[in-house]
Amino acid sequence: MRLFVAITPPRAVLLEVRAAVDALKRGNTPGVNALLRWTRPETWHITVAFYGEVSEEKAADLVDRLGRVAARTTPMELSLAGAGRFGPRALWFGVQGQCDRLGRLAEASGAAARRCHIRVEDRPYRPHLTLARVNGVPRGVTHDDQNGPLDLAPIVDRLRPFRSPGWLAGEVELFTVAEGGDAGAGANGAHGAHAANGATGAHPYKRYERVAHWPLTGR
Repeated sequence: MRLFVAITPPRAVLLEVRAAVDALKRGNTPGVNALLRWTRPETWHITVAFYGEVSEEKAADLVDRLGRVAARTTPMELSLAGAGRFGPRALWFGVQGQCDRLGRLAEASGAAARRCHIRVEDRPYRPHLTLARVNGVPRGVTHDDQNGPLDLAPIVDRLRPFRSPGWLAGEVELFTVAEGGDAGAGANGAHGAHAANGATGAHPYKRYERVAHWPLTGR
């Protein structure tokens, strides 16, 4: 199973995100509706750590260790602010607030996985909420590349003033990624099976299913 740890913003914040995205879709920015594959609101989250494929045996050990990480982690004040892109591939909203605590949670979540002999990518942690991915980006294109089928710069400029209400993040969740059907299919509630990478037409999507969740109870 493919696993990742995430924090889900509260409904009030997600409604602000949806309003900003809907306003952009109604605008005249070229390519917004033709070339962007928008993530579905019910899948929006801030990734803390991504693990990739994990065996069931290692997953059970990981769940125990992540529970201990959560018990040592203090709740944190967060908000969504600003926008950016990963090369020509994706659009995102940034995260502000007590990102030092969020970074320590990400580091501890990665360390927990390594103790289970789960490989974790060694890259700087950049908290964000993914809004959309670009269709037609060739394989092998990296985050450092800037050229793609869609110029993301004017879209980022439109989204950059965004600021969400702040919230106290007091829970962390472990999700599994499962292949779904086509994007026209429905999705369940926020703590069930979530459809991701939605777009009009018969485009494949993934489902996020929550495996476990823990309150952050550190002091």
